[in-house]
Amino acid sequence: MFCQSNIGWDRHAWRHATSSLVYYIEISISNEDVANMGKAEILHQIKMAEEHVRVVVKEAEEKRKQLQADGKRRALEKVEAADSDLRKQSDARYGEAKRATDAKKQAVLAEGARKAQALVLRARTNSGKVKALVLSEFERAADA
Repeated sequence: MFCQSNIGWDRHAWRHATSSLVYYIEISISNEDVANMGKAEILHQIKMAEEHVRVVVKEAEEKRKQLQADGKRRALEKVEAADSDLRKQSDARYGEAKRATDAKKQAVLAEGARKAQALVLRARTNSGKVKALVLSEFERAADA
C-alpha cells in the first residue's frame, strides 16, 4: 500500500489516491476468479494496482504543475500588457498636459511682453513731459 510520509501528499490527494486504488483493485479482482487466485497472485494484483495509481497520480501532479506554470505565465503576460497600456496612456496624458501648460505659459509671456512694451512706449511719450515738469519745479525752487 501507499505510505503517505514517503510520497509527501496532502490528505486530500492521499484520500483520492487511495480511493482510486481501492476502486482499481476492486475492478481488477472482480474481473478475475478470486477462488482460483492464490495469495501471491492477489498480492501481485494489489502491487500492480498500486503502481498504476502511482503513475496516474504522478501524471496528474505533473499536469497540475504544468497548468499552474501556464497560468502564471499567462497572468504575467496580461499584467505586463496592462502595464504597457497604462504607461502609454499615462505618457499620452502627460504630453497633452505639458503641451497645454506650455501654450498657457507662452500666452502669459506674450501678454507680459505686450504690457511691458506698452509701458516702455508710455514712458517714452511721457519722458518729455517729465523733463519739463522737473525743470519747472527746479526753477521754481531756485526762484523761491
